[in-house]
Amino acid sequence: MLRSMYSGITGLRNFQDQLDIVANNIANVNTVGYKGSRATFQTTLFQTLSAGNAPQNQLGGTNPMQIGLGSQLASIDKLMTQGSPMSTGKATDLMIQGEGFFILSDGIGQYYTRAGNFTRDYNGFFVDPASGMKLQGWTAKIDQEGNRTIDTNDPIGDIQISSGQVMAAKQTSFIRLAHNLNAGAGIQDTTIVVKSTTGENIPVKFSFKRDMSEENKDKNVYNWTASVVGSEYKFAVDDGSGNLTSTNQISGKVELDDTGNVISWVNYNGNGDPLAENKISIYDINGEIVDQYGDSVTVDINAGAGTATLTGSIRVTDSAGEAVYYDPEDIDISFDASGNPTITLNIDGTPVNFTGPASTVGEFNNLLTTGIDDGSGHTLTGLRLTGASDADTIDDTTTPLNLQSVREVVQPPSGGAIRFTDLNNPTNFSEANYISPSVTTSTVVYDSLGNPYNVYLKFTKIDANTWYWKAELEDGTPLYKTTADGQLLDDPAEGVIAFDSNGNIAATQWKINPDGTIDQTIGDGDDGAAGFWFDPAELGAALNPSVDPQSAAGAGPVNVSINFQELSQFFAENSIAVTEQDGNAQGTLDSFAINTNGQIIGSFTNGLTAPLGQVALATFNNPEGLSATGNSMYAMSSNSGLPQVGVSGVGGRGSINPGALEMSNVDLAEEFTNMIIAQRGFQANSRSITTADAILNELVNIKR
Repeated sequence: MLRSMYSGITGLRNFQDQLDIVANNIANVNTVGYKGSRATFQTTLFQTLSAGNAPQNQLGGTNPMQIGLGSQLASIDKLMTQGSPMSTGKATDLMIQGEGFFILSDGIGQYYTRAGNFTRDYNGFFVDPASGMKLQGWTAKIDQEGNRTIDTNDPIGDIQISSGQVMAAKQTSFIRLAHNLNAGAGIQDTTIVVKSTTGENIPVKFSFKRDMSEENKDKNVYNWTASVVGSEYKFAVDDGSGNLTSTNQISGKVELDDTGNVISWVNYNGNGDPLAENKISIYDINGEIVDQYGDSVTVDINAGAGTATLTGSIRVTDSAGEAVYYDPEDIDISFDASGNPTITLNIDGTPVNFTGPASTVGEFNNLLTTGIDDGSGHTLTGLRLTGASDADTIDDTTTPLNLQSVREVVQPPSGGAIRFTDLNNPTNFSEANYISPSVTTSTVVYDSLGNPYNVYLKFTKIDANTWYWKAELEDGTPLYKTTADGQLLDDPAEGVIAFDSNGNIAATQWKINPDGTIDQTIGDGDDGAAGFWFDPAELGAALNPSVDPQSAAGAGPVNVSINFQELSQFFAENSIAVTEQDGNAQGTLDSFAINTNGQIIGSFTNGLTAPLGQVALATFNNPEGLSATGNSMYAMSSNSGLPQVGVSGVGGRGSINPGALEMSNVDLAEEFTNMIIAQRGFQANSRSITTADAILNELVNIKR
């Protein structure tokens, strides 16, 4: 009987311990970062009444007979499951999502906690508000260039974020350009299709290239070329010596205003000199009859006493009345002693003569009205002598007069849009698409004292894949050139960048020659600018302009390199921008926030942010083996393992959720259930004791 009583006593003790654990869990149901505990039990000693026997001979085996002597507490386990988040919005409240502990220090030892309800003391240290222990991590260091960096390889220490921290002014030394330059900028090529006299299509293609010569670099001027595409017809143009010549390509220049409207259009002769006339002509039959200089043809009359002008055009038809093509560049006319004309044409490579009787101007006009027959079915009409009377006699010619048939076909624009009009069919026109070839982006750069300067980078498209750029201040003052090897030159900061066929940057240090051509040679000491520089003192930025030299009273020269590598050129809107520059004005810490990596990011009054520190986390191989020390803190024990310290999100450490706290992981429903179980277990064990007592009482009563 005594055995059962002692067994009951062990049960009472165990369920009393379980009830204590449940009560503690319930008491901490609202404790930040609290981890609940549970009790587990195991049997104690067993009294063996008989040992078991193995089977032998014809008898089977027997099991041992044992009577247990009660139960005992096996373990009190910490339940390190994740608690639910509770949003607070407070910047210094932190919650660990996942494994790990915050590290606190009292200056002697380290303690670990899941409670992230931190605050700052008057020295700026992050502390536990109950104990005053300091949160551990890394505080940013300021290097010689004024940059704040965090080295997580350093030993951890107290995190201190003092109010009023200053970000020193820093001179800009680097800017980065990125995004797109429009491949379609400038005047797009355009083609107008005109008709020949015989109805053939003559495509005339106009192409444009920006004129970057010294005189036109800052204007919106283009060199243009016109080409006859897929046709044997040719342009008629002055060859530069006054003679009319045929060519497949002509050229000129056009100047536009900022909106793309034509200011002036100029045609060039063969030597590249401007012509007075800007209409575009071709050699074609039935055109205007001119001499080799493109002028009107005159014929002597009345024995040299006067002249008549040959006008009209030469029209040749066959017996069916269809137009016959002849070489418009090879026409001769002569008059014999009686004034009879002979006109020689080249038809299908064979000279054909048209001769008729006409000694006076009137007879000539009548003859060319009715037509001259060559005797093989060809009839020539269309010419006429003007500026003389019908009775005037025509002198003979010692040598044939060379004639050419020229037709004006295209009228270029003289103003407004870039429109080309068919002179023989005004309803037929072609208008070139224009997108401004210039785009400007700006940024603020700083000198060593933090003074800001607005710098403008202006880009101008030259041709298909090249762009000219220059750097200026807000008032248009050119900035100076820096080279790739760091030299500061007094030349303007400008250059040429080029793209490949895939729209990627291909060259960044080409330059424009004074004649507008592009110098693609790199490394000859005369490359395009790699950046720009200026002296703030020379721009009136000196503290005292009367000090000589001025720079002694102000900031030193500002030297800025430019990175073009992230630029692209696609047929899309211009989006070029300065995405990074490394200078700043002086600023004071205004506020801070903590990110999921535990970095404390400060916001300064100059609009910049910088890392101020980073919270460290510790993990253990056996976090349940930590020793609770009170104040929601734990200490390392011999069975917890060593702390593995590092940043959040790495090495199995969880992430940090700022502005939130981890609630207790205690489940009240489960705890109430455990409470009932402990109560019932206690009651049952007490019944075993009272029952054993009653039996002992009966045993005593036997003697009576």
